[in-house]
Parts: sequence; C-alpha cells; structure tokens
Amino acid sequence: NGSGAKSPFWIDLQGSKGVYHGDNLNVRWLSGAQGKISSDHINAAKCRLQLFDLVIADKLYDHAVAKVMCPLNGWKDSSYCVDEIPKGEHRSKPDPLENKTDPLFIGAWVERLRPSFEIYDYARILSWKQMKERGVEGLPELSEVPSYMATLAGYAGTKVTDGHFRKIRRVSLENEDYFSPPVEFCDGMKQIWTSNPDEIPNAYGIGTIMKGFHPELRNEKKPA
Repeated sequence: NGSGAKSPFWIDLQGSKGVYHGDNLNVRWLSGAQGKISSDHINAAKCRLQLFDLVIADKLYDHAVAKVMCPLNGWKDSSYCVDEIPKGEHRSKPDPLENKTDPLFIGAWVERLRPSFEIYDYARILSWKQMKERGVEGLPELSEVPSYMATLAGYAGTKVTDGHFRKIRRVSLENEDYFSPPVEFCDGMKQIWTSNPDEIPNAYGIGTIMKGFHPELRNEKKPA
C-alpha cells in the first residue's frame, strides 16, 4: 500500500508536499490536476486520449498487440503475434478484490473514482473505434454497461437492469458524442499543447513528474 515507501512518488503522494491526491491518478496524469478534480480536468484528460494513435483497453489488448502492434513493428517471433486470439480476457495480475472486499467499501470507493471510470469508458470507445478503423476483425463486443456499474455488479452484487438505462447512456459508438469532450475545448487545449516547447519532463519511475526538466537536457550545449 506504499506505507513507508521512500520513492519520490510516494513521498509526494503521502508527505507534506501534497502534489497528488490519492485517487483518480489516471485523470491527474492525463490532465495535470493536482487538487480537486473538475469537469475541465476530465475533458482535458479525454482530449489527451484523442492524441494517441492507438488506445488499448484491457479486453482489446490481445487484438491490439497481435493485429496492430505486431504488423506495425514487424514483430514475428513473439508469442503474442498470433493469428488466433485467445478468448479469455488478458490480465497481467490476479484480481486482488475478488471475494475479499466489503461491498459497502467497494461502493464508496467506486463513487470516489467516478472520474476515472468516466475516462476509462471513453478510452474503451476510442480503442474499439480505432481498431475498427484499422480493419481489425473479430473484435469482442463493446460492453454497453458503464464501467462503474459493471464494477458494482461484480463486487457489490448490484443488478444492472434496463431500468438503469432510462437514466444513463449506454457505452457505445452510437453514444460517442455523449462521452466525448467538447470539440471547441479540445481544439483550444491542443493548440496550447502543440505550442509548448518539446521538453522531456523530469519523471521518476511510474510516479512523480518532478519540478524542472530532465537532467540530460540541462547538460546539452545550446548553439551560440
């Protein structure tokens, strides 16, 4: 759980610097949010996702690697570069919450992470759409159940019925505009990002983006 950890990431997360709040890190990484997350942060994170050539959502991992990454990079000897895609969902680690967590705790935590679930559902739509545009066939169906509801169903015993979809939108390509950030907002953000100088942030491992830029840049000699 990071207790007692001394890496810069955990020091910033838990210590006096207060760089990160301990939740919704994917939204914070994509948007730069450090304090309370707003709708603008969520939209900025979605705009960032639009800049990726390929978004890979978990259930589309094997298809993305075998049908896009392998041909694109000329990989042939990897065990992932196969014609027949495994039917099971790709998981790099066992599920730590399965049959081990209080449903009430899960419900409270899911509510706290709703911004992250919002980003994830948009990423699922982008991933599925991008691979369809690349001509990838045999993709698994895109689940229309919002990910926060699917999580509640899986861990808290919540039953998802048609009644839920009278109040909320299904996650589907038909509803892409509903989940997408405003076009004008993204155009403005992308204009700001593309006008920034190309500098490598001074990042440590999987966590902290530290003040300043990568030390290699500081050692570079500028032309006279």
